Amino acid sequence: MNTPRQGESGILVDTLSPWALFRAFAFITARSWGGGPSTIFTMNQDLVRRGWITPAQFALDYGLSRLAPGINLLAVSVIFGYRLGGFIGAVAATVGLLFPATVITVLLAIGFATLTEQPLGAAIFRGVVPVTAALTFALAYEQGREVMPSHERRTGALMAACAVAAFVLVVVFHASVALVILGGIVFGAMAFAPPRDRA
Repeated sequence: MNTPRQGESGILVDTLSPWALFRAFAFITARSWGGGPSTIFTMNQDLVRRGWITPAQFALDYGLSRLAPGINLLAVSVIFGYRLGGFIGAVAATVGLLFPATVITVLLAIGFATLTEQPLGAAIFRGVVPVTAALTFALAYEQGREVMPSHERRTGALMAACAVAAFVLVVVFHASVALVILGGIVFGAMAFAPPRDRA
């Protein structure tokens, strides 16, 4: 299979076994601490490093997962599992994501309540917040760097403007994330559509 160029989406492997997907997603969730941003960042790093998907494909599917109601971590796991292994792959990826996290959460929750009642414990958990924010910005940088082609100034400028507009709409005007993504889809269809061949 040809390696896609920078900014091109694509799946780089043939159908993976359910066991391979379960192990991969279990490994991802066992290593990601701090909630959704750290898990998404780890997932992006891991799936791309394994050579299963392109960074642009991750950015696309992560954006699509935000359209689904509920927890987008589950939605993105279903999307990647299905792309890489069909229906059974979607089930395997989702179970792999949930199983270690559930076990670890149950074990840690037993001691969390007691720990956070202590001043030192509360201070420790306050330190997690900026780290989680940093991981969110790191994910945004990784995705933006891969999908904004530096050699195409017009495309890069339009994508950067779209990213800034989306940030302002969500943070300043508190617009619905789903509506912003749908607006990005419409904008992308108009701004980045290939020119039609003239008869």
